[in-house]
Amino acid sequence: MSLLVDCAGAPRDLGLDQGRACRAELAERFDALPWSEALLLRLGRVDVTVRALLRDLGRHFPHLSEVLAGIAVGARVPEAFLAGEITAELAGGPAPAAALAGGTALLARCQEGPRVVRRSRPEGLFAFLDLTRPWLPSTLLGVNERGLAVAVADSGAPEGGCAAPASLLAQDCLERFEALDAALDWCAGRPGGGRATIFLGDAAGEVAGIEIDGAERRVLRPADDRLVRDGAGAELAKSLRDAPVGATLPQAIARVDAGDRSLSVDGATFRL
Repeated sequence: MSLLVDCAGAPRDLGLDQGRACRAELAERFDALPWSEALLLRLGRVDVTVRALLRDLGRHFPHLSEVLAGIAVGARVPEAFLAGEITAELAGGPAPAAALAGGTALLARCQEGPRVVRRSRPEGLFAFLDLTRPWLPSTLLGVNERGLAVAVADSGAPEGGCAAPASLLAQDCLERFEALDAALDWCAGRPGGGRATIFLGDAAGEVAGIEIDGAERRVLRPADDRLVRDGAGAELAKSLRDAPVGATLPQAIARVDAGDRSLSVDGATFRL
């Protein structure tokens, strides 16, 4: 069962709420490290990849940098440890994902491993409901109070250039935008390194996406009523289309409904 975390306030406060709620999970992961590695992390002695990620997170995603700092304080683990977990997450490869147009947009992502459902009310920004990892300051799948939904369909580690991953832009979309095209324009013009594919949908039923590879950006529009990521994504889209309203999805599938402002995962449905 996914843990539900209520987060509110300034960016660091959001992180504190998440870190406190996920303290046991994060402490267990940190305590499993060899003592020498844990000591170096406590001392802030990290490799160049982690150092670059923290640097560019502060430069280009300052609000997420503050959230990450809050998670570290709330969970009582080093911030560098969390940055290393983000790097490992990017190395894990793509997750099958799909976006289905219609009366309302449905977005889904295959999601295994530790997960957290956040119901967040950031100060001065849109409230949102999303799925993420205990150590991630950013979203993997979510919907905001205005009915804009996002799914991170693919992500890959930056190699040169900006060390902050482009998949973090999905969080900006949730917090800042209600119109799909405005969110696409933001993603097309903002810094972000590595590879990422972000699907978006709205309460009117429109879906689109953006494919990012380093400095290159390509907007994706559905040829029919769907966007998918790889063959498993096509199967996922079929499951979305065939599932009756309110049906329980398989455990590995998480879904957001843009019109209903809801997120379904692990047999439960959450709403803002």
